[in-house]
Amino acid sequence: MLNNVALFVEPKNISLQTIDIPEIKETDILVKTAYCGLCGTDIHLFDGNIPFVNYPIVPGHEFSGEIIKIGSKVRNDLQIGDRVAVDPNLSCKDFQKKKCYYCMKDRKHFCLAWEAIGVTLNGAFAEYVICPSTVAFKIPENVSLRAAAFMEPLACCLHGLNKLEITQSDVVFIIGGGPIGLLMLSILKGTTSCKTIVSEPINSRRNLAKKLGADVIINPLNDEVFPILKSETFDAGVDIAIECVGSIVTAKQALDSLNKGGKALVFGVADPLSTINLDIHRLYSNEISIFGSFTNPKTNMKALDLLSKEILTPIPLISHEIQTNKIEETISLVKSHADNMNKILIKP
Repeated sequence: MLNNVALFVEPKNISLQTIDIPEIKETDILVKTAYCGLCGTDIHLFDGNIPFVNYPIVPGHEFSGEIIKIGSKVRNDLQIGDRVAVDPNLSCKDFQKKKCYYCMKDRKHFCLAWEAIGVTLNGAFAEYVICPSTVAFKIPENVSLRAAAFMEPLACCLHGLNKLEITQSDVVFIIGGGPIGLLMLSILKGTTSCKTIVSEPINSRRNLAKKLGADVIINPLNDEVFPILKSETFDAGVDIAIECVGSIVTAKQALDSLNKGGKALVFGVADPLSTINLDIHRLYSNEISIFGSFTNPKTNMKALDLLSKEILTPIPLISHEIQTNKIEETISLVKSHADNMNKILIKP
């Protein structure tokens, strides 16, 4: 059986190819891709900025589709024809290995055997994807395949937000109104009544943040950010800052924006060599908390539940649906910060 794929041969070199699909293992499924999101990680892959990736690789880790083949020992609740969304992050359990130190501690996202579909293993910039059945989640009947492709990024956002214990009275500052920042906003607006402030330089994204219910919107290219934050918080600073960009400037801005007892979530993927200076005394005296967030352990079902209950819909975030032959062109547009680019779905 043949598979049409967008193969990242090496950094900045995409080749549309037809390759053979290997025989699936007895606990694997073969999924026909319906939709796959283009993620910032995929752009890092294109640029060659993920040091542990071995090329050539077929990216694509935010995807939904239909099962067309199952192995002989696939769990009973999965059948050919089922619609599924896939958690791309694989651990000892998914490889049927003895549990490593972190898996024994129920922290599978730090698994010493960690692999990821679309990052270290071939993914869904393709017609078909091989997946362990353990990471396939059946899509509720009232959730579309298009919406279900957001399960993975939604689950990642939920994992990060769970660390913050946001209360209804909190003021939350979201730095970056790209797809992830807007998903964070959508979750907060669907599940809390907290006040939200979004900082985003691209006009179309600021407009979308307004439509999604952001209480205050900042253009960091023109507006004085910290005076606005102080005016919205009785000069105290924000309770929560969520950094969704992945830069030194925005990470520092997140920490500097916090009030006493404030919490910062560093969610954006920064360059591995990025560092910032910390005022250790301020961390101590103001009881500042800093959290990181990596992947999506234990939150995929919650993400599908939010979609099924229509607590939020990610569909307004979609700006483009493209074929695989437009991936390189689209990456260039995203990197140019074109005004009309937001979430891109690939439909092989």
